[in-house]
This record gives sequence, structure tokens and C-alpha cells, in this order.
Amino acid sequence: MTTIQAEAINRDGKTLRGIITLPDGIEKAPVVLHLHGFMGSRSGYRSSYTHMARALAQKGIGCARFDFYGNGESDGEFEDMTFTSLLENTEDLFNWLKLQPWADADRLGLSGQSMGGFVAASAAPKLNPKALVLQCPGAGMWYGCKERADAIVQSGQSWADVEGLRFDMSFNYDLAKYNPWQDAKGYDGSVIIIRGTNDKLVDDGACEQYVELYGDNCEFVHIEGGDHNFASIPARAACEEATANFLTKQL
Repeated sequence: MTTIQAEAINRDGKTLRGIITLPDGIEKAPVVLHLHGFMGSRSGYRSSYTHMARALAQKGIGCARFDFYGNGESDGEFEDMTFTSLLENTEDLFNWLKLQPWADADRLGLSGQSMGGFVAASAAPKLNPKALVLQCPGAGMWYGCKERADAIVQSGQSWADVEGLRFDMSFNYDLAKYNPWQDAKGYDGSVIIIRGTNDKLVDDGACEQYVELYGDNCEFVHIEGGDHNFASIPARAACEEATANFLTKQL
């Protein structure tokens, strides 16, 4: 496999930095753009996305992983991130992928874990990827987001300290303008939703709302014993296998 350090410039002229993992021997490979979760990075929890990208390359599928603006190695500060910027980053990166000489523009997938899954589902109707992977999509963060922000602001502060990161309440106020279920409507491609049975952050109810929305185009896979990050060897392997098998069929 081949690994490429990549930089893409978003619509605001800021640099998004990422890693591209490509299979050997394919001039133009199918590629999936994978989006990380809240407070995450392109590598994933315990390098889970890196490992997944290598597993996909073994199946002949490339994987592009970027830090969102304000995250990881990309430009900006965490407090600058909004849900709108996440959607715009996703659109800019997807369009950037279409222009790359090593990518088959007709076989691009979109994937995301946790918040990244929420973003991917919301962006899919406009981008129309050939396949959509939602790993424990975190649409539940939308519920009550404005009320949580109001409580912080009323205490006399406009931001929260989240494990050393300054999380500005402008994110929640911006997020409140959206609706995960309405925004996801209109995508009619193939979808897989993957959730660990021990996930304490995303429940079956949130996933099942997506299943109902996508109908017969959607497959819902449970990873027995998996938590929110699929943080065990069996759970990680099962998540990777489900993702790879689905993308191999669709791309």
C-alpha cells in the first residue's frame, strides 16, 4: 500500500491536513473519505482509523482521512469549529478528492464515526457518494444543544473547558439551526450503519431513525460487545470487516 501526506485548501483559504492510504497496483482506486468524531483526529481512537485504512487498502479501496478545521494538524483552533464548518470541510474535501489523479471520481464513498457519522449523513444528499458508512452516528448531540449552550452562557461564560479544549457555545447555537433527520433526507444510495452493543453514547434509537429514513437501502450491523470506539481487538476487527465488505460490494 501507499501512504500520502496530503493538504487541501478549504473555501476559506485554510489548510486541512490529512493522510491518504492507497492500494498498490491500481491506477485510479475507489476511495472513501472518512470523517473523525468530536475531539478526534484523522488517526482515530488508538489509531483505529489508520488500521481501518490499511485493512481497506488490502481490499483494493483507498481511504482519505483529514483533520477537520480547528482539529489535529489542520489550521484553526478547536473553538473556531462550527457544525457549518464541518459540513463545508466535508464538501470541500469530497470535491478535492474528485480531482486527484489516484482517485476514481465515479467510485467515491463517504464514511464517518460518531460526530463524523452525523456530518456524513447530513452531507450525503448534496455530495451523493456512491456508498455511505455511518459508524455509531452521533446525531444525538443535536438534541438540547441550544439549551445546553444557554445554560453555560447564563452562568456568565461563552465556552466550556472540554478536557483541555476550549469549546465555544457558538458551535451549539450553529448546530441548533440544523436537523439530523431532515438534513439526511434525499440520499438514495446504499448505507451501512454500524453500532457496538455496549456503546454508551449512541443508542439503537438514534441509529434506527436513520434506518427508517433510508429504508431498504440501509443495512444495520451490531458489533457484539463493542463500545463507542470499538475499542477491543474483536470489536475493531468486526467493524473493519463490516465496513470493508460493504464498500467492496458498493465501490
